[in-house]
Amino acid sequence: MDKFDYVYMILDNVIVYKIALPPEFQGNSLEDHLNSFNEKALEVIAGFNKILLNHFLKISRGKSQGEIQADLDKLEQLSYLLSPIGNLNYLGEEQVQFIISKLNDLTLKDISENKISLMADDQLRAQFGATSSYSALDALESQLSSAAFYLMNMGYSRQEIQAKFNEVRQDPAQLESLFSLPQKEIYNVPSEIQQSASGSLAMNEGSSDSANESSGNNGYEDILAHHIQSIHQDITAERAQKVNEILGMIKAYVKDRLTDLQEQVCKQMHPDRLNRALKMLKTTKRKSKRMDLYLEWFVSSLLLSKIELKVEHWQVSSSAGHGSAGVYTAGIDFSRYDNIIRDFPDNKLEKVVKITRRILRNPTKKAIQKLGQDLIAETGFDEHLYFTD
Repeated sequence: MDKFDYVYMILDNVIVYKIALPPEFQGNSLEDHLNSFNEKALEVIAGFNKILLNHFLKISRGKSQGEIQADLDKLEQLSYLLSPIGNLNYLGEEQVQFIISKLNDLTLKDISENKISLMADDQLRAQFGATSSYSALDALESQLSSAAFYLMNMGYSRQEIQAKFNEVRQDPAQLESLFSLPQKEIYNVPSEIQQSASGSLAMNEGSSDSANESSGNNGYEDILAHHIQSIHQDITAERAQKVNEILGMIKAYVKDRLTDLQEQVCKQMHPDRLNRALKMLKTTKRKSKRMDLYLEWFVSSLLLSKIELKVEHWQVSSSAGHGSAGVYTAGIDFSRYDNIIRDFPDNKLEKVVKITRRILRNPTKKAIQKLGQDLIAETGFDEHLYFTD
């Protein structure tokens, strides 16, 4: 950017921040004043927030850049800490005003995260009064509250967070280490799957595929039985009518191949997807093994979609020029893969169904994500589909 671009950016900020200009800067006087600064200084000033820009205008009246360069360097250093991505961006306006009022007493080396944070605590003590119960312990608890939100988003349980906090209370110097803890692999498992995995299906853990298959589908049926207890959701009468109509057509075509448990799960499926299932089933002969594979795919994939994984995301605003990070929970919508598995030969479709069954026995975030990634990246090579944990 050229020098005049920074000048007009600062002038725009004055308008946006609704800063009341002193008489010395009325008309074109402020523009002339800014033009007396070099491009590097103007770039710094253009990045000031309302409080810092207002302070700059006050201290720079009638002065050249050389006269206020030391103050400008301090404001620049402070601006880094208070920026949207700075470590002290949480400080309130009163705290920042308090820090600026003490700026003349600080050297450039004093403007560090630790020093400025302590000054902000001083402002709180002054605000609450000398006889207030606010103390360093209160300040620590306030910082722990922020750390709790951070650690919960990183996947730590309440018990784990409290254990970490107890360590910090014994040694406050460990506070910063909380913000460098690694993210944990965590996902929310529906209770019906969790119970099945830890209960009747635990005996299958570590057993061979052939052993699991020879024992029949009792384990899978247990999963469905538990699943039905908790997936019920209120649906409109119109949707229920559509679902019942489509289910009626499916049952008429597949006869007794659709079990009672599978039917109850299908009642929670969206009518559009259920209609897709009907069309796919009608392309299959009634006595074909593929019929059972399709039915199990639609039921199993609905269960998998109920497992919510923690996902990090970034949102960037081009107009604001900055981004924000967040964490949310969401299940992988396996219905998007219906058209992919439709083109699989029987042996490959059977492999996918076996994978879903294994994941439901012992669900892990890695296995769920891998199944989704392999399906969407499927290019026809059998090697793309394999179970790993």
